[in-house]
Amino acid sequence: MNFKDIRFGYASAETEGARDPQLLKEGYFDLNGASDQALNGQKFLFLGYKGSGKSAIGERIRITCEPKYNFFVKQVVLADFPFSLFSKIIRGDSDPEAKYPTAWSWILLIYLLESFAKDEGASHHNPHSLPEVVNALGKMGLCPAKDASSIVRISSKANFKLTIPSVFEGSFGIGDLRPASEIPSFVESLKILACGVKTNNRHYVVIDGLDDILTKKGTQYTSIGYLIYEVDRLNNMLYAHNVPAKIILLCRTDIFERVDGANKNKVRQDSSVDINWYHDTRKPENSALISAANLRARVSLCQDVDIFRDFITSNIDGQDQRTYLLDMTRHTPRDFLQLLKCIQDFSEPHKKISSDCVKGGMRKYSIEYFLPEIRDELVGYTNPEEGDAIFDIISAIKKRDFTYEEAVTVANKVAPDMAEKRVYAVFKAMFECGAIGNVQHTPGGTTHFTFKYRNRQSVFKKNERLILHKELWKALNLI
Repeated sequence: MNFKDIRFGYASAETEGARDPQLLKEGYFDLNGASDQALNGQKFLFLGYKGSGKSAIGERIRITCEPKYNFFVKQVVLADFPFSLFSKIIRGDSDPEAKYPTAWSWILLIYLLESFAKDEGASHHNPHSLPEVVNALGKMGLCPAKDASSIVRISSKANFKLTIPSVFEGSFGIGDLRPASEIPSFVESLKILACGVKTNNRHYVVIDGLDDILTKKGTQYTSIGYLIYEVDRLNNMLYAHNVPAKIILLCRTDIFERVDGANKNKVRQDSSVDINWYHDTRKPENSALISAANLRARVSLCQDVDIFRDFITSNIDGQDQRTYLLDMTRHTPRDFLQLLKCIQDFSEPHKKISSDCVKGGMRKYSIEYFLPEIRDELVGYTNPEEGDAIFDIISAIKKRDFTYEEAVTVANKVAPDMAEKRVYAVFKAMFECGAIGNVQHTPGGTTHFTFKYRNRQSVFKKNERLILHKELWKALNLI
């Protein structure tokens, strides 16, 4: 057996699905039964921080279902979604709560109905209704179903007209073309049509790409909030009418938490699955990340294997090697598997991986993966100049842990144009993504560290000392 022969996978689920789909079929560790819930359960909202494996759920659904004749899967990626145009789909001066849900239904029902029309086993009490509606959507330029951005751009044009299929004519009066102002009525007709579909096959619309639209604009969070609620309503509608179709939403936890809404917790309690990989490292053998890595090793080497027993020295700096390695991550599969990939570059065939080789891999991981990953996660919370400035400030402090006041003092010298409230905002964002934590000293003399990935309910406290994640120590030469 050779450690270098283990395929730990790619940082991107989409890339992994294209280049090594076997890993997503046979080497996928289904934490909390998330994938099974997506396919067979009633949960539709899958929440996890960046790198937790949300997109892997969507890719696994596509890879496992598409070859089967009785499954229909449509992936909808919202990257580069034009939110300013989205607000113009429903005409008039109504408030967002009146416009946005209907606009989302308009987009999602287009995908659902086209999926039903492709299903040769689907039936309806009006046998011509589905092909007529899809044909009408085609005349509007909306079918075959385009990416969501294109649907928005077409629907929001000033000269956009509705093509009314004959099955709907009784609801819209005389004339094949109707103004875009009647989209809400058209959407209600589409809902009625969808509820009448009968089939033994299963249909999924998987929505992903919310990570790519994270910006500081409040309108996006308002729109995403209504997307969550409308997906909930559409799924309940389909379930109530025994239509075997489901809309699945993959969403970053931090985005969900920034969304406003009085009923947000109801949706979370009834319809969500939290993808949280953290486990107390005092018992590393129970960590799902350890199991996930060993599963990929078994698929790669075609035999049962414990990579930590069979390949890596058991003790590193006085610690169990599993605990040591887990502490160098934020307890996400992306972090952990990328760390193991970096260690592979320092391994030698048929030799146990030594502490020095592990540390060589860790240094590569910290510089080439961890620091760039943190920079990526700050996008949307900060602008590029602020992101660069905050690392200049940390480097100038030259300490692994420090007070917020120290950071502000250094910021006044290193980045004088950066307002104090922005310094606070960037440090808070770093806390949210696990790049820094808080340090508390108890009266009994013990020290407690708080990181967001350890306790998802924790909040940033500027009056407590701040400590950098261990991998930032190496990346910023603070060791």
